[in-house]
Amino acid sequence: MKYSKYITIISAAGDYIILNILFVFGFWILVDKTIITPKHILFYLYLNIVWLVLYIIFRAYRIKHNTQKKAILLTYLQIIVFFFFFFLMFFQFVSISYYPRSIIKYLFPSFFILLMLWKLGLYFSFIYYSKKGFNYRNVIIIGHSDKSKQLFQHFSTDIWSGYRCFGIICEQCIEEDNIIGSWDDLATIINTNNIDEVYIAYEGIPKPIMSVIAETLSNFAVKICIVPDLSNFSYKTAELTPYGNISVIEIHPGPLSYWYNQLIKRCFDLAISSFVIITILSWLTPILMLINVFGDGKGVFFRQKRTSIRGRIFNIFKYRSMSINSDADNKKASLYDDRVTRIGKFLRTTSLDELPQFINVFLGQMSFIGPRPHMLKHTDEYSKIVKRFMLRHTVKPGMTGLAQVNGYRGEVKKVSDIERRVEFDVQYIETWSIALDIKIFFLTNWLLLIGQKEAY
Repeated sequence: MKYSKYITIISAAGDYIILNILFVFGFWILVDKTIITPKHILFYLYLNIVWLVLYIIFRAYRIKHNTQKKAILLTYLQIIVFFFFFFLMFFQFVSISYYPRSIIKYLFPSFFILLMLWKLGLYFSFIYYSKKGFNYRNVIIIGHSDKSKQLFQHFSTDIWSGYRCFGIICEQCIEEDNIIGSWDDLATIINTNNIDEVYIAYEGIPKPIMSVIAETLSNFAVKICIVPDLSNFSYKTAELTPYGNISVIEIHPGPLSYWYNQLIKRCFDLAISSFVIITILSWLTPILMLINVFGDGKGVFFRQKRTSIRGRIFNIFKYRSMSINSDADNKKASLYDDRVTRIGKFLRTTSLDELPQFINVFLGQMSFIGPRPHMLKHTDEYSKIVKRFMLRHTVKPGMTGLAQVNGYRGEVKKVSDIERRVEFDVQYIETWSIALDIKIFFLTNWLLLIGQKEAY
């Protein structure tokens, strides 16, 4: 028997038990057993409803055989962030007695840890149950191709997947070991082996045969999955989008194509940029202005046009570190560059010249973390010689990024430098998570403390 349909119910029930133990019964037990007012009942209902809405929006109910642990972790991390926001918002409208702040600061980390222990426990129980031969899915693959062979290899070697693959159906390649029959054998194979899912590799099926296969499959209550060949595309997420009666595979440029991830990243950017503008730029800028008055008097800020998301142009802000020159928009700074001023050398070595870009971040023109924006001239040049270069412009540019913390910043001395930089940028776009941003944030601060030889 197969119990996959109960996994969602069990998962959600566990979430609600943990939520109410901490936020409802925990309050009664630890703080005040006598407080049960209409306001408190409203608050408890509010928390449960908010959790249900977030649970649905972030599709936390989608636990399948192929669900990854990282996906579970990131989903619940996002839910907790929004849940905390709505939790605090309630107190802006309704005044009630609740946990003191000294307990709340431990409440949400404890909530997250307990949820992860519960989810991982459920996850491993689920796949262990499948490994033992229960709750598995019987599958076959139709069409012989590189993709279908890779899929068969995955099903055959990953004992934790919960899938039992009988083989590939193909007319022309009958002599290979993993071939279990031809097109005419399809109905018999499905009946004999109680097949649950059928994977269709279109590129391995002759077009005239496809209609015959479709007609045969229509007679069985099996789940049908298409195996597309998207290897020439860099993006990793895709969905089927209807246009009238036509269905189109829409390829998404990574996790940041979703509004809720954009919202999380924007909140992160606003928090950091506001803090830096208030606590650092507010006093550092006047000091540099004073130094400039007694220096060349050419101004503190440097503005330059750069390429942003979807090819838009914006003015990037920096503290001026060079004397006024005609090559500013064409030539990056090099080692021992005579255009760099004395104060400018200090600013560049410490990366303080980059701080005004927090204004760009605050205005929404940049993000704190993302692919570094290039001069317009360099964007035009690199796009012609570096594969996938323009993918960098599917997200907002950043002050720092995955490439920079891996040593690829500053001057580009050879083509391989920009190629590696683009590889890291594309990797960032495809695998973005708030955890990755936090990691880059701490690595950036560490590199600022120890210094980078590329900073000149």
